[in-house]
Amino acid sequence: MSKVQLIYEGVSQIVGGPELGLLVLSDLTHTRQIAIVCDKHMEFELGLRTGEKSVTERLLPEVLCSVNPMMTSEHYEILFNSIIDGQYKALLVNKDNLTLTPIRASDAILLAHVAKLNIFMEEHLFKRQSVDSSVSQNKMALPLNALSFEMLHHALEKAIEDENYELASMLRDEMKNRAKEP
Repeated sequence: MSKVQLIYEGVSQIVGGPELGLLVLSDLTHTRQIAIVCDKHMEFELGLRTGEKSVTERLLPEVLCSVNPMMTSEHYEILFNSIIDGQYKALLVNKDNLTLTPIRASDAILLAHVAKLNIFMEEHLFKRQSVDSSVSQNKMALPLNALSFEMLHHALEKAIEDENYELASMLRDEMKNRAKEP
């Protein structure tokens, strides 16, 4: 299995989606990037840790990392290995015994940030999901399969409202495909 190392770039807002944000990750060369949808709470949590003065030493992730001295990049890493129904699937990988622990994608990024763990994505997934990071600094395209069903529905309504019927057709097809899956 080939994998690509990613670095956390920051949080971005979703236009028209006040309750959601995007966690932006790029490859080490900063040429391609992916975005992982997160809720407002996770956006706040990461904001606490990236501000000028971090006051997080007594918060749960920092406390758990301090009481577990093994929680370092020498022993653990984060691996994104799939995307299902608009949600990236992440694993906390214990490199000593190869134990794989499923973890919510946004929590994995927070843990990686706090414990300074390396983040990886399976290469085939990264190639399929990533976008060129040099296209625009103001906008980022998201693959349809990276959107939740609710986001697809909202985007479909907006596409119809804007009379963008080609996009509406693609969004409808993605929603139908997901409805067929067991």
